[in-house]
Amino acid sequence: MINDTEMLTYILQNAEMGCYGVKTMREGKMSMAMDSLLTNQLERYSKIYSTAGNMLRDRGEELHRVSPIAKKMTKMTANHELKRDPTSSHVAEMMIKGNTMGVNKIAQHLRKYDRTDPNITLLAKKMLDVEQAHIEELKAFL
Repeated sequence: MINDTEMLTYILQNAEMGCYGVKTMREGKMSMAMDSLLTNQLERYSKIYSTAGNMLRDRGEELHRVSPIAKKMTKMTANHELKRDPTSSHVAEMMIKGNTMGVNKIAQHLRKYDRTDPNITLLAKKMLDVEQAHIEELKAFL
């Protein structure tokens, strides 16, 4: 079972990687429509990140962020892919892959979470809903 702190830390890190991925993608050249969509997605991830961080701090917990190595690998992969194909369609494809991984992982964590705090369960479900919504939004660019 996953306790409250572990679940909040996972949500925090998932939202952090979402923010980082979106910011990295926005460094490329893309349509205004795609940039606008990614800006909206960044706002959603940022809100979840802030909420999870505040909930951890309220519990007196330290924030454990994503490792710099994981971020560096993400950035290198994204930059390589953007050089190969900078189109909005390819950006959408890459983002959908990331969101799909996020859906799978948050669903797994939800199944393992002991659900002692309904607010954490609600935040985890919101994270799942956001990931799924992002996939649907990005499909329009494929």
